[in-house]
Amino acid sequence: MEQTNVQNSVKAREANMELLRIVAMLMVITLHCVGRGLLLSNSVISNVNLLLIQFLDSFSLTANSLFILLTGYYYIGKKFNLRKILSLWGKTLFYCILIFTIYSILNLKTNFLNSFFPVFSGAYWFITSYIALYFIMPFLNIAINKFSQKQCKFLIIFLVILMGVIRIIFNPADLFNSTFMHMIVIYIIGAYIKKYVKIEPNKQYFIKYVLVAIIFTVAITILNVLVHIVPKTLDVWIIIANILSYFRNFINIILVYMAILLFMKFKTINIKSNKLSKLILYISPSVFSIYIIHDNVHLRDMIWQKFSFINLANSWLMIPYIILAILIVFTVCLAIDLIRRGIYTGLKKIKIINKGIQKINEQIDKLNTKINCIFESEV
Repeated sequence: MEQTNVQNSVKAREANMELLRIVAMLMVITLHCVGRGLLLSNSVISNVNLLLIQFLDSFSLTANSLFILLTGYYYIGKKFNLRKILSLWGKTLFYCILIFTIYSILNLKTNFLNSFFPVFSGAYWFITSYIALYFIMPFLNIAINKFSQKQCKFLIIFLVILMGVIRIIFNPADLFNSTFMHMIVIYIIGAYIKKYVKIEPNKQYFIKYVLVAIIFTVAITILNVLVHIVPKTLDVWIIIANILSYFRNFINIILVYMAILLFMKFKTINIKSNKLSKLILYISPSVFSIYIIHDNVHLRDMIWQKFSFINLANSWLMIPYIILAILIVFTVCLAIDLIRRGIYTGLKKIKIINKGIQKINEQIDKLNTKINCIFESEV
């Protein structure tokens, strides 16, 4: 019976795609390590280490697109779920207030607005945009399901050209430079893959991903060199700087393509080990919590400063140390959230608390049903 339950759980949640969520979060941590650790802008670091850091950074830039592709792929056929939004919102608020409280007790500098209103204040840009996206998913799903395949494809091509090409060349006022709009585009791509694209196990998705990633890394490395050697007084420097900025934006056509290739590769992976599947499914619910903890406004810079990467600036140990730091941050944040999940599970065993949780969930479900009725009643 237990074996059957495990298999059913794995089938329902697809351990291979949950593994992709975990990989995407490791990529996010890598980006934060490189960015907040000031590793790409430090002239003390040797050229070899800088190049390797650039590779780590470039291979990780698909992270945000992967999360949105997963959302588009799995939510195109689903109803609006208010519980998921409130769960993410609640976890964000819980950790922000917890860290704020600890900092207050230790008489350290705190940020009240970002701690008590993290979603509205944009303390986590991704979560703010993601929750906003979640609220309009039903409208997007209605539109996507009404479109023919040709119409959907045309819409994607138009939006990608608009957001990924025209914006960078002809849009100095940043009219289309909206993270929220970028998420909508990638959500539609994920939904399109679900509805119309046949993912074939024998295709070389990962090899293509690696090749494109190498070309992309070479291009972004050249741009990084140029932006440092071309005088800032020249107009060409502004063009190079704009292109470089665009290359690091997750609506970049190359990055979107890389994300699609990696997504398709993981979709073809068959995890045969039930133990490994159980481990993946045990870890994956904590993925967003890992992001919330390590990128908290009070911790985000301090964490990477503590690792003192610069001490190994010219050593071959620098890259292994960076990788170790990323794994440590992931593991510690995971452990913290597993403790939270354990405490929550324990509290639910107390009858009065469990009864209160059930009543709250019942009210949420009633509201959720009313919201879904609005979308189901459309003709």
